[in-house]
Amino acid sequence: MKKILQLTVLVVMMLKASAQDPHLSQFYMSPLYLNPAMAGAFDGNYRLTGLFRGQWGAILQNEQVPMYRTYTFSADFRTNKGFMKGDAFGFGASFVGDQAGESKFGYNVGGLAIAYHKSLNSKNTNYLTLGFSSQIFQQTIDFSHLQFGSQWDGNAYNSLLPTKEFLVDNKLLYWDVNAGLLWYMKLSKRTSIYLGGAVYHINRPAISFLGDKNVRLNMKIVGHGGIRFPLKGRFDLQPKFIVMSQGKSIEMILATDFRILFEERYPEGDNFRIGAMFRMVGGDPNAPWRDKRMVAESVVLDAGVVWHGIELGVAYDINVSQLISGSKSRGGFEVGLAYIGKWKKRGPQTIYCPRF
Repeated sequence: MKKILQLTVLVVMMLKASAQDPHLSQFYMSPLYLNPAMAGAFDGNYRLTGLFRGQWGAILQNEQVPMYRTYTFSADFRTNKGFMKGDAFGFGASFVGDQAGESKFGYNVGGLAIAYHKSLNSKNTNYLTLGFSSQIFQQTIDFSHLQFGSQWDGNAYNSLLPTKEFLVDNKLLYWDVNAGLLWYMKLSKRTSIYLGGAVYHINRPAISFLGDKNVRLNMKIVGHGGIRFPLKGRFDLQPKFIVMSQGKSIEMILATDFRILFEERYPEGDNFRIGAMFRMVGGDPNAPWRDKRMVAESVVLDAGVVWHGIELGVAYDINVSQLISGSKSRGGFEVGLAYIGKWKKRGPQTIYCPRF
């Protein structure tokens, strides 16, 4: 119970301070959650992705709530035509579910995205993409597992005693608007670069269960990018980064993937990757801006394989923050699965897309 109380207090403080979105380590396994301009940015006609993240499971395994959970699903496809030769449209739909703590506080999010991929050269190896999305949120709380001081009978907790609390409606609906940009370019057969940015919750929807219009979801600003280049033979290196800011909180991930191509002549084909990430967080809501320095939060080990259009990725967070005494370095794990398919009669014809 003490462990749950500590983690619950931590989560409640973060929610009160900045109303943050869930974070993911394998951020490119949930493309529409990363940037709406990612809709259609892949080498194929359609793409299906799914990801599950579980956190604090090793700590809470004997408790009523075994872990904090996040799961995402998305489907997007790309046309073979745009307004001009070499251009293309991308369309997508996504779902995000998140559940945290004894109250099972979380939300379900469903959204639609559209993107336009504009060719910047005659070879169709240089593109600029503009994307938009909108999502509907259902935010929920489960009061049945919460315990209140008035339910203490002098010896122990008694669930039959009244809570003497005003328990508000446990469901809330709202919607948002998001926009993103993505630039990507193929420099040679095995060298590519990309850079993107997105702004989420532009309309800052009200998120209070009490109906307080002054309590609003903070905008989230995302910047991400990377480069892929050959080392020697069938070996490639792919450094990448992501920076997110929401309210007073900042998160940065620096990562590098080491890829082994199964066939050197097909750099965008089947491969195996292994890599590491370093996550830093900052933005203490109670500190003046000059003291909001970034501190280490976790080291993430990840691996994955791409085989005939199917990509399987796994990652594990090793906690290195001030919670290390309670977590014993244990953090979260993720499993992601994606499939990129091509129509039999009309394959992709328009744009080059990098492997993220």
